[in-house]
Amino acid sequence: MRPTAILDIGSSKIVCLYGSRTEDGGTVVHGAGVVPYAGYREGVFVDRDSLRDALRSAVQKAEQESCMRIREITLTVPAEFAQLHLADATISLGTRPRVVLGADVDKLIAVSLKRVKQPQDYVLMHSTPVFFMVGGTTSAELPEGIMADELSALVSHMYASEDYVREITESLDELGVELAACVSAQLGEAITLIPESERVRPAVLIDVGYMQTEICVAENGALIGIGTLPVGGYHFASDLSFGLDISPEQAEQVKRRFDFTLAVEGRGEVLRTGEGTRRVSGAAISYIIEARAGELAVMLRAELDRLHVVLSPHLSVHVSGGGLFMMRGAPEYMREALGLALKKDMPWSPRLSTPNYCSAFGALDFVLHAAGGGTAAGTGEENAAVPRGKKIARKLFDFLTK
Repeated sequence: MRPTAILDIGSSKIVCLYGSRTEDGGTVVHGAGVVPYAGYREGVFVDRDSLRDALRSAVQKAEQESCMRIREITLTVPAEFAQLHLADATISLGTRPRVVLGADVDKLIAVSLKRVKQPQDYVLMHSTPVFFMVGGTTSAELPEGIMADELSALVSHMYASEDYVREITESLDELGVELAACVSAQLGEAITLIPESERVRPAVLIDVGYMQTEICVAENGALIGIGTLPVGGYHFASDLSFGLDISPEQAEQVKRRFDFTLAVEGRGEVLRTGEGTRRVSGAAISYIIEARAGELAVMLRAELDRLHVVLSPHLSVHVSGGGLFMMRGAPEYMREALGLALKKDMPWSPRLSTPNYCSAFGALDFVLHAAGGGTAAGTGEENAAVPRGKKIARKLFDFLTK
């Protein structure tokens, strides 16, 4: 299978990956470009020049490392620029039971889509069935070939901000790179990180990034809930900078060296400044970081409640992101604060195998597997978020429903 490129737009960095599938179904990265930039706040890019420079640099670095020219790319859409709408639908197949055809599934999804009010200034990315119902039986399996007289489904419709797609497309045009498709960043990460066996019932993914935290709820091959919180790794460092009266750069280093598992007396820091050295109290560092972590835990529980997630010991919750979970002892601390069994997993890779690359690697793995999917009938709908170029919406549907 030929290599595929993805572009992952994070809140503090842009990642371009160029990779392909191995014969055993794995994913290999041929080239990677990771570039920091000014990011976005509340759905708006802070500095468009920073965005375009970083995007150009990320793509060029991936090309140089892979020694390949990127001509088309799949763009991930963060939760900040996405909307999710769920809609159910039922269609009659006639007065007598007959075999369900691919065209029937297409029609069912189209009927579901018509029940959604088009969000203003948003365009459809993809429509994914959460489950089908045939003869009173619910299943995530594609019902094609089954005898039925009626077919029902709950469908997840994901939309992308038109402004977001336009902004990235204009930057790609300058590079001569064509936008092939748009996919939800959370969907790609969730499908890659959360085992299929755990998505039989709703499962949660929490990604703590640098400027914000994203939460999504996945069921089978679709998302049924998404949310964002305005707290990330930056805020931990900002609190340290203000509370300890140290520079943001020093605060970031203190944050990265912090270990939730150490006793307070073992957490002191000796910092070098222009005036010499200064000792910072371990108790003060611990108080500041744990206060912010505790606040994040409260916000996460409130967001899970808003998303109607039933909190129980059996709930599958996976975590990722470099804002918090790369700190030693952070998963264990948040596990106790939330009262949930958190899992920090990352698909094995000889590189980019840390939680801060989960979103990008998940997107690449997701798109590669989707592009290599089977030949089952698809939605019949093109990826509307793509202004031109080749479409992979049908293959995405094949992958998600197989």
